[in-house]
Amino acid sequence: MLVAAALCGAVVPGEAQEPQDLTSLSPEELFALPTQGESTASKYLNKVTDAPASVSIVTAEEIRLYGYRTLADVLNSVRGIAISYDRNYTYLGFRGLSRPGDLNTRILVLIDGHRLNDNVFDSALVGDEFPVDLENVERVEIIRGPGGAVYGTSAFSAVISVVTKRGGEVHGLEATGSLGTLDTRGLRLGWGTAIGNRLHLLISGSTADSEGQPRLYFREFDTPETSGGFADGAWR
Repeated sequence: MLVAAALCGAVVPGEAQEPQDLTSLSPEELFALPTQGESTASKYLNKVTDAPASVSIVTAEEIRLYGYRTLADVLNSVRGIAISYDRNYTYLGFRGLSRPGDLNTRILVLIDGHRLNDNVFDSALVGDEFPVDLENVERVEIIRGPGGAVYGTSAFSAVISVVTKRGGEVHGLEATGSLGTLDTRGLRLGWGTAIGNRLHLLISGSTADSEGQPRLYFREFDTPETSGGFADGAWR
């Protein structure tokens, strides 16, 4: 089990706000409350309540509060999604359907509107191999249901849109570090700024390493000819 802790990071001071008592509001007042916008279900910014699909949004604040380390961790917290891992790849299942070994070919992953699925197997990587550090993510939008008419191939089960932060939202220089079990360690450095109203600059780099489990057991290979199903030093 991974236990990670943040060592340092940029802190932006702000005034604490009292949470609003929603139980005292009328139905009309509840419908008038501001809702978070989403930008991928209709390919333009509109309210979640007006989107022509079932949409879930995980914000950067939720990612920070719950300590999600990978995109798979974020998706595992959303209803209707199941995660499986075979020590090679992370697989997604939607609405109870997950074909083993399909490399997530029925799910389209976007980063700021750009397709992430590869051109060979049409697979989507959502585990540790996901190319964007979650510290640079503003929100993750999950649009359920077929979207091939709008997005083309791979959007059969769902569309996952990752929206990154702009340079003006990083608040200068940031540095975060993590330590965990199994000699797990990570380091990230980032810097961002806004030049005028339209130009944003964000530079970020991160590294991570882990020794992993020293001994793995595979029940399907539990025979005397294969060392009883145990693999020693297979993480290297």
